[in-house]
Amino acid sequence: MPWSRNTIWQQGGVLAQKDFQAVGLTDEPEADLAIAISHDCDIANDNLDTEPAVEFIFSRILEEHNGNYTHGKNPRILHLDYIHNGQTVWIELIASRRVIVQKNSLEAIQPDQTYSLITRQTLQSWLAVRYRRIALPNSLVERLRSVSTYIEKEGKRNSSGILSFRLSYAPQDELLPEEPYELWLSIVYVTDKAEYATVAANIAQNLKTEFPNLLEKTKDNGTVDLRKCEAVSEIEFTLRDMRDTVEYNLEHLSYRTEPSGPVI
Repeated sequence: MPWSRNTIWQQGGVLAQKDFQAVGLTDEPEADLAIAISHDCDIANDNLDTEPAVEFIFSRILEEHNGNYTHGKNPRILHLDYIHNGQTVWIELIASRRVIVQKNSLEAIQPDQTYSLITRQTLQSWLAVRYRRIALPNSLVERLRSVSTYIEKEGKRNSSGILSFRLSYAPQDELLPEEPYELWLSIVYVTDKAEYATVAANIAQNLKTEFPNLLEKTKDNGTVDLRKCEAVSEIEFTLRDMRDTVEYNLEHLSYRTEPSGPVI
């Protein structure tokens, strides 16, 4: 049958290893399966001149997942949970292992329906962030280099409770070393557990205390005036706050929001 808009393939669908050769993929000894990552509309499009193929990522089943790679925290590696035969399993996706499968080859193959994706939103956010990470002015990046290391350490150590570090800064342009930036920083925490509020508040207070010492390490590049640094719950952090800030995207930080906000 020709490709149809009624195809049961959709984003997050699982291509079993046994079907790799049938769709023209070479054997991948480290791949247990492949995950469809094209958007549902693109997959369903039956105009093969416009959308002739479906994009997949070679993936492997994990014996144990790593919390630093869950919830889209790392733009290169994702540990994603599925239900497989009634049990939760973790699958590792590496962004660089993308492959293209022509729909003409895929049309006779069914997705492995023993797998069911739990949260497609996490997959979508992870795919988006690879192309939409923020690019701060180089002069600001250099001034915040030690601050970034500190934030990364704290975020990684508290990855379960910290949703994101959001910042705004002024001016938006490159500055000479003698010209200061102003910085506003929000540490957004999830409300799944009450202790996450304390964790975030402690990070905010410690960062305010350490900020001058961290800047001292990069003082030749110029200074940054920290105007605000506070912990904010995911409930209190508004859409307006999202519009007015950007996500300080470090590789361990999370996109675990319900519903997801815009990815910067």
